[in-house]
Amino acid sequence: MRYFLIAIIALISFSACKKEREGSPAATILGKWYLKKYRTRTFRNDLVVRDTSRLDFMENDFELFNGDGSGYTSNNTPAGETAIIEYNYTLTGERLIISRNTPAFYAGTYMVSVLTSDSLKVSYESSTFFSGYYFKGLDELVFSRK
Repeated sequence: MRYFLIAIIALISFSACKKEREGSPAATILGKWYLKKYRTRTFRNDLVVRDTSRLDFMENDFELFNGDGSGYTSNNTPAGETAIIEYNYTLTGERLIISRNTPAFYAGTYMVSVLTSDSLKVSYESSTFFSGYYFKGLDELVFSRK
C-alpha cells in the first residue's frame, strides 16, 4: 500500500510538470534590424583616446538579413535621402562575416554577443602598429526589431 501511495504521488507530480513548448523558434538574425546605438572606441597602447556613441538614428537606418545570405543596409544620408547598399553575409556561431563596406558595417568579421528575438549586438575589432604605437579600434552596434 505504501508503494502504491508513492507511485500515485509520483504520477501526479510528473503530470503536473509544465512541458516545454516543442518547436519554439530559436533566435535568428533573419529579418529587419533597426540601428539603435553605434559606439566607437579607439585605443593607443591599450589606453582609450576616443570614445563616442551615436543614438540619433532614423526609421530608415536598418539592416535587412535575408535567408539566402544576402542583405542590405538602409541609412539616412546627410542630404536627407535613403541609401541602400547590398552585401552578402554568413553567420556561423558567433561570427558574422559581411562582404563589403556599408555605413553601418565594415567588410570583415564581427562577433555577435547578443542575439535574441528582439535584440542584436555585434562588435568589430581592428588593430595596427604605427610609429611605435599599437592602435586598436572597437565598434559596437546595437540593433532591435523595432
